[in-house]
Amino acid sequence: MNAAFDQIAEYAATAPTSRSTLRRDQSSHLAARTLRKLGRTIREWGYASPLYAHRLKGRHPMQLLGSPDDPAPGNATLGSAIFGGDMLFEGEQHALGEDFWIRLENASPEFQTYAHSFHWLQDLAQVNDQTKARDAAETILSWWLPFGEDWFKDVWAAETVARRIINWFTHAPLILSSSDMVYRSKVLTSVAKQSRHLSRVLGDTDEGLPRVYTAAALTLAGLLLPSSDTLLAKGARALERTLSTFILADGGPVSRNTSDAIRTMQLLVLVRDAYTTRGEDLPGWVQITLDKIGPFVRAMRHGDGNFAQFGGTSAEGGHGSNAVLAASEAKGKPIENAAHSGFQRVEAGRSVLIMDAGAPPPTAYSRKAHAGTAAFEFSTGLERLIVNVGHASKRGPIPALAELARTTAAHSTLIIADRNSSRLLEGGRMGPGVSETLTIREKTDESTRIRHTHNGYLKRFGVKHERTLDLSADGTRLKGSDKLFGPKIKKLEGKEMLLRFHLHPNVSALKASDGRITLETRAGKTWIFDVDGGEAEIEESLYLSRPDHPVPSRQIVVRLAREGNEQPALSWVLSEMSF
Repeated sequence: MNAAFDQIAEYAATAPTSRSTLRRDQSSHLAARTLRKLGRTIREWGYASPLYAHRLKGRHPMQLLGSPDDPAPGNATLGSAIFGGDMLFEGEQHALGEDFWIRLENASPEFQTYAHSFHWLQDLAQVNDQTKARDAAETILSWWLPFGEDWFKDVWAAETVARRIINWFTHAPLILSSSDMVYRSKVLTSVAKQSRHLSRVLGDTDEGLPRVYTAAALTLAGLLLPSSDTLLAKGARALERTLSTFILADGGPVSRNTSDAIRTMQLLVLVRDAYTTRGEDLPGWVQITLDKIGPFVRAMRHGDGNFAQFGGTSAEGGHGSNAVLAASEAKGKPIENAAHSGFQRVEAGRSVLIMDAGAPPPTAYSRKAHAGTAAFEFSTGLERLIVNVGHASKRGPIPALAELARTTAAHSTLIIADRNSSRLLEGGRMGPGVSETLTIREKTDESTRIRHTHNGYLKRFGVKHERTLDLSADGTRLKGSDKLFGPKIKKLEGKEMLLRFHLHPNVSALKASDGRITLETRAGKTWIFDVDGGEAEIEESLYLSRPDHPVPSRQIVVRLAREGNEQPALSWVLSEMSF
């Protein structure tokens, strides 16, 4: 199977010419979402009834049938903080104690979700003193049991329940090593009760990764709880159905977020290992899906192992991607022409070019999406030169960055009148803008060329943006051109048109008297940026390798000139100097 995927990837990369058109589903599905929300509200009224607890009664499991190993590593520092009496998450800190779960009502919604999902067990699993870790985990869980025994809206939200069940299963040695049989019985009864509830609310999550979580959790419950074949059948069907729509033919997720792909791999590894532990036949679609995702994840990485910052993925946001990839046993080579998810990758010499050549994800999947169509990143060896700003956290040192980092201006692409190529709506979803893209990829002995066109500015300014990127076969010369064309080009009158090339913080930039810009890397490599048809300047920027860690950087900003009714166009080149 891996050999077949390698052959497909190799053909896609070496085919002389390929052409792909992608169209975005911009349907809001408002009526369906409203009805689903109304139905959920009515059901929640029933869940809050004292009678609902009786409907969740069933067999009391005496033990778990297995505990799969979580391939994604936690954070030992955060785990050690728990020993010190504090739980930390994204800069927020809360003291631990018997009333911790009651006091948590004053915490942020994000912290509450983190705590109630028991994701912190992953951090405790990384500390050296596992005896102390087990004591801490069992103590905190014993405080939670009376608090979380009955249904409560936020604590028992479908995705939170799913994540909690998964963490309890994968870190069972931390929470079920006690010799206190009463405590153990309470934990096992609770996980069975929550699993039965999850079976009822399986569809009460947003499309995409949240549904992968709920279906995976129910599948694990069916495999690891005794006499739970009904849960297994329902969970496996739901997981297969969810993955068939969420993971595209090239292995990329519909959300176009690489982190979602890695999380999906992590969950499938847990499911696969649970099947193996039980001695059950593994459904073929599990490993097939892993084999599809692996080449996509590798395609979105630079030579230093960090990720291209597109669609809400941070450079260092791989969630233990090396460990997850190794555990997945997916051996496929990086796919270069990800025509379904809309990404292009070119490897030449020591250089890697990765381009966002697709439309934004459908509205329902766009909460983390960025308006970065036609943006690219470029690296050579272990050093990145051209980047995008990255993904920012609302709880970081500059909260406003969470929204600003999603804008077109935060990406290495063209922007008109400081307007995003796709609109960012209140509530986080992405609205109208880019609805269609055309990408033509051509490979010759001398270079690989990508010609990309999108219509993000067509309705507002009457033009389309065409960008061509041409990387030489030895990787030392990247030529580009950008132009605007369309039936109503007069709408550009008086509008500022800028090209932005955000630089990695490790790259220094200096403008020469002839207008060319010299880029110097820490390894001592020198690259020259030259432009024809515009004026280039060096300006300040920010870079986020992690959502909560902005650092100063620089950017090259090129202003497009326009005379009369001429189409604004320019060409530029980035060349490595040899000495």
